[in-house]
Amino acid sequence: MGLFLYTLLFPGGKEERCREALGRKAENPDHNIWPDKCHWYLFPKGPAVQLNDGAVGLDYAEPLSRVLNCPVLLTYIYDGDFWGYELWKKGKELDQFASVHDYFDEGEPPDKPGDAGTVAQLFGVEPERIARYLVPWPEEDLDEYAYEGDDSAMGDCWQMADFLDALGFDYNLLCPPSPEPEKPPNQPAPQPTTGWQFLPPGAYLEDAPDLPNALTSREYALRRLEELGEAYEELLPLIECGKYQEALARLDGAIQAAPEEAGLYLLRAFCWAQLEKASGRSRKYETEGDMGKVLALEPDNVMVLRARCPTTATTARYSRHIQDLTLLMEADPENRDIYQISRAYRYHWTKDDASARADLEEVLRRGRTKTVDLVYLCGELGLPGF
Repeated sequence: MGLFLYTLLFPGGKEERCREALGRKAENPDHNIWPDKCHWYLFPKGPAVQLNDGAVGLDYAEPLSRVLNCPVLLTYIYDGDFWGYELWKKGKELDQFASVHDYFDEGEPPDKPGDAGTVAQLFGVEPERIARYLVPWPEEDLDEYAYEGDDSAMGDCWQMADFLDALGFDYNLLCPPSPEPEKPPNQPAPQPTTGWQFLPPGAYLEDAPDLPNALTSREYALRRLEELGEAYEELLPLIECGKYQEALARLDGAIQAAPEEAGLYLLRAFCWAQLEKASGRSRKYETEGDMGKVLALEPDNVMVLRARCPTTATTARYSRHIQDLTLLMEADPENRDIYQISRAYRYHWTKDDASARADLEEVLRRGRTKTVDLVYLCGELGLPGF
């Protein structure tokens, strides 16, 4: 499952009244709102709140607007694929927008821009400052920025944060980084009760292993830095101590001096990824660009190819993921099953179920893998025995 995130803005509202109204909304257990786990911030233009992880649904804004003397803007990220908003005042919907159209079915969401004039008037900004955010993403030419200085481009759901910043609600203040929860120990899955032929008696399903990649492996980054030689040894203490912003400044200059050195792009992508992890702000555009540079110089780099195939992503990138996973199947045969199952998911998400079934059947014939993902997708596609 990808990212589901909901943020409410109350321009001109009183924080105490907004908190009370949300508290009453939280009494409905179906919405899974936990007031003590929501994060509030009082901006000069009014209060805002990011709802807790696991909050469900999009029908928060309308009832809140009925009891508050201010507009209510609900912005959201849906499954990491796109972002959108609903704008309400006194129980009346003034505007809605989604960056991807026809996601669920034809016309859902509709292919229409947001009303920049209405939003701008309520938030006290110029319509020209936000209008480019409020146009559904094109099928092609993604990775273009709406405005100079933005952190996220079209095709990146975190464009929502740039939109909030333009309204005067700095997302960094609204959602500071939180400590990572400790990972619970792995527990064996229940023994399956059906007679899947590829599982021997008494076998348990496994989670797919979390393979290291160029954006997550500090060991790999340091090894690539060592391979660059003494000319770049000043970067070592910066990366070892987590001074990634300083390292980025040095890397920018180093890349200008040596634009054909793949290791420099790889290190810069690693630093961007660590900053994203610390701040919560997307650095996808920067990391994607640098990984593309590495692959142009090292097309079979397994660690970078892995990093370009995350578990969740926008649909516009599935075709590229399929290409990367196909390369990984050849370049890293030890983990071929993992890549082929991941490729089957991409085929399924792009409605090429024939190719997805072919991948799954090949994995089953080899009989080496018994993961939860494999069994789930086999059942989803109706393979015999599942």
